[in-house]
Amino acid sequence: MLMCKQEEAGIQLNVEQADWRDDTDDVSDDQELEAHYMYMAKLQQVSPDVDDSG
Repeated sequence: MLMCKQEEAGIQLNVEQADWRDDTDDVSDDQELEAHYMYMAKLQQVSPDVDDSG
């Protein structure tokens, strides 16, 4: 959180801090995408097929 505050204040992060921030951003993006896919799979399991409704 301190790094976010430093960045917002216009304080330049060192290379190690910037790399760590980029890596953690990637992890959270991956987790969000995985959660989305799991949610969509659950919806498909509980939703009736369009073909069966005719």
